[in-house]
Amino acid sequence: MNGMKKKKLMSLLLVSAMVCSMAAGCGGGKETSGSQETKGETKEETKEASDNETKEASGGQEEKVLTMMNYIDPANTDDPMQSVVIKLYEQFTEETGIKIEYNVVPWDQLESKIVITNRAGAPSDLVAVSSQKLASLVNSGALMPLDDMIDQSYNRDDFSNAVWAAGTYSGDNKVYCMLQSVHTRGIWYNTDYVKEAPKTWDEIVSAGQKAMSEHEGIYGFGFWGGKHYASGETAIGPLTWAGDGKLTNDDGSAAWDNDAAADAIKFMSDCVNEYKITPETCLSVSDYNDVTQQFAAGNIAMIFDGSYAKPTLEASDLGKEGKFDFAPVPAKTEGGPQPHFSNGWAWGIPSKSKQPELAWEFIKWFSQKEQQLAHSKAEGGLPITIEAQQDKMYQEGLEKKFIDNLNNNAHSMDPFVYYQEGLEELAVAGATYCLDPSSDLRAVLKESQEAFNQKYYAE
Repeated sequence: MNGMKKKKLMSLLLVSAMVCSMAAGCGGGKETSGSQETKGETKEETKEASDNETKEASGGQEEKVLTMMNYIDPANTDDPMQSVVIKLYEQFTEETGIKIEYNVVPWDQLESKIVITNRAGAPSDLVAVSSQKLASLVNSGALMPLDDMIDQSYNRDDFSNAVWAAGTYSGDNKVYCMLQSVHTRGIWYNTDYVKEAPKTWDEIVSAGQKAMSEHEGIYGFGFWGGKHYASGETAIGPLTWAGDGKLTNDDGSAAWDNDAAADAIKFMSDCVNEYKITPETCLSVSDYNDVTQQFAAGNIAMIFDGSYAKPTLEASDLGKEGKFDFAPVPAKTEGGPQPHFSNGWAWGIPSKSKQPELAWEFIKWFSQKEQQLAHSKAEGGLPITIEAQQDKMYQEGLEKKFIDNLNNNAHSMDPFVYYQEGLEELAVAGATYCLDPSSDLRAVLKESQEAFNQKYYAE
């Protein structure tokens, strides 16, 4: 098969897989088929805003309307974070006069919807994307490169290196998305149960066992180890990288049949089956928030989680009593690397966007210091600009620990082209072994790797 035909076939396979993923996906909130209006905007006004520009009734001037595809839902008044972010978007309208028309899509269906609407020639002007899924989106032709706009507007040195690492597609070294904020991950621990953060895998075990022996009815350590692809992001991936392993080759094909990945999965299994510091439910949990909530309730002494857990933890009784802290992911052995998966929600502009200049105007506004500080505080991420990171609120406490962890230990996801499909294949293999540790782990990994590569990379 020649290169051009193979590329077209891979693109078609990717879109097909995305359609299936969207049909089966479950996320927070419902997709809206129409728009969600900004504050003060009626349904009649939104309907009149066809082709993104209408005439204002009074002045006869053209009204600018930016269409945005996002998981943030203006109707979700129960989520404090989303309410704050929507108010931030409304501030953009107040300052610029540009209204925002929302197309709300569940978070784990955004990638599919972006590809499908762009191929149909009717994408939103601006889209929220998971930065780790960049290769999938670029491979499908769904996003336009932003380099010209970036270089006309910014000095790249004014941004955290994580911005360019997350937004650059390795296939052509062009930037296709700009982070909204950046997430760092590590180990959260209950300071009533664990006095000093573990620095190695062995110390996780000993600290967990000690906490359980001193506090009846709790578990020592929790993580998301189920079949959802986030298991690969938050547990299998970082533990594999700690052993200098990888999950893919440079072309995105599976490469997880290696010693480091096997050691990572075995450690997860041993925490459940041998050391018994981790509840078996961690191997089947379908909602990441379940693990966070168990920690917040004081039922687990330590968990792998991200900086984005901070708002939830602060609102809990545990947080109100100030009984939690954060540290980097423990090293495999003393003195070893402590990598964590760093990513964030990002802004992208579809390749067929009808108003890319309007989308870029929003991105520039959103990247300003005050907006960065407000969004990062609400969302639990970290600001993307050096100026915002140097603000006094990030010079002490948990925020300083987040920044230090980001700058010292951040690791981008391996370049999956079929992102969700690949990580789910790996997560299923990991869960299969963890639920049956008598099985041959390397055989499970080999079979899983070969099945994925045969499906997506066969000549």
